[in-house]
Amino acid sequence: MASRRAVDLGLAALSAILLVLSVPKFDLSHLAWVALAPLLVALDGKSVPRACGLAFVTGIAFFAGLFYWIWAVPAYNVFDELLLATYLSPYIGLWGLAVNWIRKRTGLGIALVAPPIWVTGEYVRSNLGFLSLPWMLLGHSQYSHPLLLQMTSVTGVYGLSFLIVLVNAAIAETICRNRHELSIHRAIFRSRLVVPTSLCVSLILVIGTAAYGFFVVSHGFHGERVTVAVVQGNIPQDRKWERSHVPTILERYASLTRQAVGDAPSLIVWPETAVPGDVQRHPQLREYVSRLAIETNTHLFVGSSEQAKFEDRKLTGKLYNSMFLFSPDGNIGGQYRKIALIPFGEYEPLRGVVPWPKAIVGAVGHFLPGDRHTVFTVSRFSFGSVLCWEIIFPDLFRQFVKRGAGFMVNATNEAWFNETAVPYQLLAMSAFRAAENRVSIVRAGNTGISAFIDPFGRITSRLRRPDHKELFVEGVLTGSVPVSPGGTLYTEHGDLFAWSQIALCAAMLLASVLRIFLGRGSLIPASP
Repeated sequence: MASRRAVDLGLAALSAILLVLSVPKFDLSHLAWVALAPLLVALDGKSVPRACGLAFVTGIAFFAGLFYWIWAVPAYNVFDELLLATYLSPYIGLWGLAVNWIRKRTGLGIALVAPPIWVTGEYVRSNLGFLSLPWMLLGHSQYSHPLLLQMTSVTGVYGLSFLIVLVNAAIAETICRNRHELSIHRAIFRSRLVVPTSLCVSLILVIGTAAYGFFVVSHGFHGERVTVAVVQGNIPQDRKWERSHVPTILERYASLTRQAVGDAPSLIVWPETAVPGDVQRHPQLREYVSRLAIETNTHLFVGSSEQAKFEDRKLTGKLYNSMFLFSPDGNIGGQYRKIALIPFGEYEPLRGVVPWPKAIVGAVGHFLPGDRHTVFTVSRFSFGSVLCWEIIFPDLFRQFVKRGAGFMVNATNEAWFNETAVPYQLLAMSAFRAAENRVSIVRAGNTGISAFIDPFGRITSRLRRPDHKELFVEGVLTGSVPVSPGGTLYTEHGDLFAWSQIALCAAMLLASVLRIFLGRGSLIPASP
């Protein structure tokens, strides 16, 4: 009994390790296709409470490993990582509970039950008010496989998560059925290999998905293009908000901007909060950037914020994390105010309603959210912009494309996280936003990773030194950016696929409840 429990715990832990290895920085994406199989094998035949417990172990180990980088932020601590892991791990725990509970009452196979419940959990995690955190969903692990990404223009990232869980469930079902066959005959040579239908179906779906992706990508992109340059200032976080460093910071960006002009770009992009102050209301700052736009005769798209994130400060007015478009005549041609603020980083959720512990809100900022999906125009091209982690929210992103954005800019500052996995994980999720909406993304980071992503989700170029170092370096990256004429099915209709899986889950739950009321009880006996 004890040895069996130890094996089950080992399988649950193995799933967590494989999940962590499948995402950036490790980038062993192929492991995602087998990562959940050990846990599903451990869940087979278990009572509902034990299934929940084993899945919870996988959840807490996976999320603790995924969010290890929270330690790099000075204002955060071990309590914050524990809080994150404790909040997120029940999603996997409840998944294990629901899978076994529904199977025991309906007799359905793992492959029919596990994928829709997983997608439902991911959707809830991604859309739960200020607790929304669609960070590194299972499908995101496949960002480097453009053939697979093309299905997201219909299903969003949830379709790829569904497919990965289906393959895992089919593998687990194959192992469990053959283990049962072996236990009956007590000898390998007497047993026959059982190949469940789910394994064949999942294989066909993977091949079909890749074939569809090949068909889409092979047609290429034949629209117009615009030349865009990105300047990466590499301003250390401990200097970024010191007044004494303001002239040096501005001069560095000015120097890089003058360097970028040599490639004749139509637009030059600075990172999030590149201007150390309020460029709209601070006369000297505004004049400096205006003069630079006039001198270079180029549109400048610059990040500006009055104060920093993740530091103690008092509310002194209406503060916004913004991007400003300066035209070649030096005037401000538009502004975007960040809509999706970081809870406990840029604002305090439910302020005045919930008395949060000081350990949580001690570093909270006082920014206000914007309320407009601003679309800018440069020459005859239109583009939108999202700031920092807004790139992880698919519904927010697609609203800009629906409103006519031909390409998107993601300005960000990830200096807080040192050389952890954060920039790589954000880049991975950015690829999905491009593929979902068939739109290019220009990524401008203070310390990296600055990159260009094409409408198929392929990372076409990234700012690197000759020695391939791409974090905490300064430089200029120029590219020819495809301008998309329109969106996709996902752009227009959003998460229809996810809602179909939620409806399927509701139907399975209803069938399970009806079976209880009808007095049929459990169809599958539980193991001790």
